[in-house]
Amino acid sequence: MGYIIKRIFNAFIVLWIVITITFFLMHAIPGGPFTAEKSLPPYVLHSIEERYKLNDPLYKQYGDYLCNLVQGDLGPSFKYPGRSVNDIIKDGFPVSFKLGIEAILIAIIIGIPAGILAGVKKDKWQDRAVNFFTTLGVAVPSFVVAALLIYVLSTKLHLLPAAMWNGWRYEIMPALALSGMPMSFIARLTRSSMLDILSQDYIKTARAKGLSWSKVLIKHALPNSLIPVVTYLGPMTASILTGSFVIETIFAIPGLGQYFVTSIYNRDYTVILGVTIFYSVIVIVLNMVVDLLYPLLDPRIKIGEEKGE
Repeated sequence: MGYIIKRIFNAFIVLWIVITITFFLMHAIPGGPFTAEKSLPPYVLHSIEERYKLNDPLYKQYGDYLCNLVQGDLGPSFKYPGRSVNDIIKDGFPVSFKLGIEAILIAIIIGIPAGILAGVKKDKWQDRAVNFFTTLGVAVPSFVVAALLIYVLSTKLHLLPAAMWNGWRYEIMPALALSGMPMSFIARLTRSSMLDILSQDYIKTARAKGLSWSKVLIKHALPNSLIPVVTYLGPMTASILTGSFVIETIFAIPGLGQYFVTSIYNRDYTVILGVTIFYSVIVIVLNMVVDLLYPLLDPRIKIGEEKGE
């Protein structure tokens, strides 16, 4: 319990640092949310900035934002009249979340078996094939994969729609494009870990006792070989959810990435901050969940146990 409390305390410190750095970096950039509104008379622009308290000293804006944040209020959007950042996240994140979960499932369902196959069939054609495709998956960016999928599956073969978000057929290509890199990385991690586990003495002992190869693989080798994969799941999930910004833009998906990208060049401070905070919380929570999953895979691992104890 003490370990969990310590992790939660550290999480709040990290979150505060992220908020502070993001807040002051945004305001350090010349211009503001309404700088591009050239057609507005100066007194109207001043009135708008006064309404959103953008004329207040920076330290006061920072303090007001933290006070509102504690109450769960991420503020109004400067570029979407009548909409709060909370509403934007509520509308956009379910789409991004669905796309992210589909990509994660593809990465896990294909990546783990591929890594196991490569580890068991070391130096054979299966291993070489997996290594070849995983190298491509890691090296080729997701937006290049997205463009290739659109060209082949949509433009040439007319099998899938090229863009938008209107049913399961529209979700296949974005999910595949987003899953390419993490799927390859999971396969490589699983292969490397499987090779290490299969060389351990307890695996040889289990085989010497007459256990079948499949039982040794499933019961003894697989759980321990998945520990590096579980470690990667936290940052991978966060990476997929935040990395979907580019994919969402390419496929015109109405997810949270669309609002985030737009808010950056519109200097929509509250949206940038709100989305950054939201995804920071996701990263922190996922890393904590990963730590709690370790003992389930290997009972020898104790939560909060220090090295040497």
